[in-house]
Amino acid sequence: MAVRLASIVCLLAALPAAANVAASTRTPATLTLSSGTARTRSEVLSEKLDFDCAEAEQEAVCRFEARYRLRNGTSEAEVIDAAFLGVRTREVRVRFDEEPLPVTEAQADSVGPTSPVERFGFILTLPPGREGELVVRGLMQLERRFLPSGYVWPAVKARHVLLSSGPQRATHWDIDYLLGPIRTWAGNPTLDVTVRVPSSWEVGSSPDASARTLPVATGWRLRDEGEHMVAERSLTAASAPEWLNVTLTKPRPWWTPGGVQLGLGARLGDGSRFMARLGYQLAAPESFLHSLSVETDFRDQVVLTPLTQYATPQVAIIPSLGLGLGLPVQVLPEVRPGLRLLADLHFGPLGAALSWDHYPALREGTDSFSRLILLFQVGL
Repeated sequence: MAVRLASIVCLLAALPAAANVAASTRTPATLTLSSGTARTRSEVLSEKLDFDCAEAEQEAVCRFEARYRLRNGTSEAEVIDAAFLGVRTREVRVRFDEEPLPVTEAQADSVGPTSPVERFGFILTLPPGREGELVVRGLMQLERRFLPSGYVWPAVKARHVLLSSGPQRATHWDIDYLLGPIRTWAGNPTLDVTVRVPSSWEVGSSPDASARTLPVATGWRLRDEGEHMVAERSLTAASAPEWLNVTLTKPRPWWTPGGVQLGLGARLGDGSRFMARLGYQLAAPESFLHSLSVETDFRDQVVLTPLTQYATPQVAIIPSLGLGLGLPVQVLPEVRPGLRLLADLHFGPLGAALSWDHYPALREGTDSFSRLILLFQVGL
């Protein structure tokens, strides 16, 4: 579900850098840290975390930068064995006061069966009275969040199983950032988080650890910057949760391609005859279906009809019901515009449609008339 990017875990040299992180499952709630007081004499004064994210080949990629303001306020130098932990994180570089530090990469614990946590270790030496800035930069390849739709299919998908590419739902990517490790340092720094994404995207957080819940923007300050949208929030290390979820959302397209509709049936009442319909249907937005169709009796009647209808989704064995309004134009035997009311019922691609067309008298010497048509339909 998520990319887990752990913050700097800085411990005394006598302790392994990843000893206080347990990351054995894919659920952020199970990421726990050992309790205890700060393990360094040096303190973190502040942390600034920036994510700059974009889409690349239908996946989200973020360049990140974490800036830590450090201070050794003691009279003795401190050598700190530090590590940066991440999942699907690469190209990690570390600098202290603009001087690069050697970084060693090694695999640590696993988060689920297929997501090893990578440990980027380095040694930091802080002389007595030294204050400086530690900067970590890298690249993250995010994973999509899977939100199951259960047994609910939008009408356009249920009716056009073969040709519809939908449902084109919103796409969610997750960054889960471990905040707990910052408490292995002395100090209670303020954590400032900035996320920059394309202007059409949304930034939020999950209200709980479940991948099945939709993200909300609560706690984030949002502002526009031309082609980008920027989200910001601040919190303190002592009061922060063990992990901070950042969810990037690319909204669904405003329309969803559908497919072809074929219908066979009859015109009812006086002058009944065989009728056939051929049309194409799409959704915009998801619950509204728009179609253009042609109907004929293969003798002397041809009707073109643009139509819009509201259609309920198919829920398990409950079929999709649609109610629509159209503007039929009779082309043959003479050009006559009219009004159509339609009701249809579909279970998957199979269904039936009942339409009532009314053609008013437009000039002297003509009469108004109505037609009732029942067709059995199949969607492709």
